[in-house]
Amino acid sequence: MTGSTSTPSGRSTRPRVVDDYGLLIPDEKRFPGGMKPTFDHIRANGQKPGIYLNPGVPKAAVDQNKPIRGTSCRARDIAAQPLTDGNVFRNTYKIDYSHPCAQAFIESQADQISGWGARFLKMDAVSPGSSDTSGIDNRPDIEAWSKALRGRDIWLTLSWAVDVRYAQDWKRWAQGWRIDTDVECYCETLVTWTNSVDDRFTDVLPWIQHAGPGGWMDLDSVNVGNGAMDGLTDAERQTYMTFWAIEASPIYVGDDMTKLDDYGIQLLTNREVLAIQQRGNPARPVSTATQQQVWYAKHRGGSYTVALFNLGDAPADVTVNWDDLGIRGSAHDVWAGKDLGRVSGSYTAKLDRHGSALLTVRPRR
Repeated sequence: MTGSTSTPSGRSTRPRVVDDYGLLIPDEKRFPGGMKPTFDHIRANGQKPGIYLNPGVPKAAVDQNKPIRGTSCRARDIAAQPLTDGNVFRNTYKIDYSHPCAQAFIESQADQISGWGARFLKMDAVSPGSSDTSGIDNRPDIEAWSKALRGRDIWLTLSWAVDVRYAQDWKRWAQGWRIDTDVECYCETLVTWTNSVDDRFTDVLPWIQHAGPGGWMDLDSVNVGNGAMDGLTDAERQTYMTFWAIEASPIYVGDDMTKLDDYGIQLLTNREVLAIQQRGNPARPVSTATQQQVWYAKHRGGSYTVALFNLGDAPADVTVNWDDLGIRGSAHDVWAGKDLGRVSGSYTAKLDRHGSALLTVRPRR
């Protein structure tokens, strides 16, 4: 989309350009044929195209007082008075949703992206949250977008670090919600372990109880496809993928898809791991008192997912005591692809620094 790009600090870098109805215009240099041909190509490749927007009405639409499609209203009619920033990036004005044409403007945006063939919408700079201290509240925007997207096959995810105090609102109106800032480090690699993959192990804790059918914790993109580009060791890459899977986080790849290495492809396409993610049952820690941790989830039918993590900076043993969890059955090492036999007493994995093991336990018959 043509529009202001934003730095991690949220400052706009250029003005947004809008069409005759106040809708953002695609960048003609990047998308010379427009968005629909681009999205058609993506969908023909078996993928789901997505788009990125921010809450509010574009400032250019209000400044030029553009008409709202299908109504007799104009952009200034729906802008809250006095004019107020609509999100923390300050590239839109706040919308007055008491005005009958406010929802019509959101519907016109939804019509636009749906007509292109979008199947994913990331709504960024959503508050409360997103490091906002100005008191901006985008919940009315998200409710309006939720209404506009009903009946459309478009997944709505909220970003970048929405406030857990409003978890029930986010779950009511969106399919996913980011629990933290970007996982990318904005450095010479995509991520590093400390910036900020390891943060997710503590950030998910207050959110686990809210995740489930209808709304999911979004831990951000999975950047495990190329070791050199990712900035991670192989052990860290496996831990990254393991944690996203056991927390039922939406999995979308952040790597350059043309440069995936063999190990990265193995991580991203392991059917057992993806099946765990698809069960939609976020795991919980036994304890977070040390850096050697056990996380588990009990599923319907009595099976368990058990993950062992060494978050420390040196190799270490990590032990799960089966009796503490009340687990009986036969264990299977998912990443190694081998059966471990019946569980008894405890199981110890020798893990590299930042390493992991992923087990499934099937109940005894």
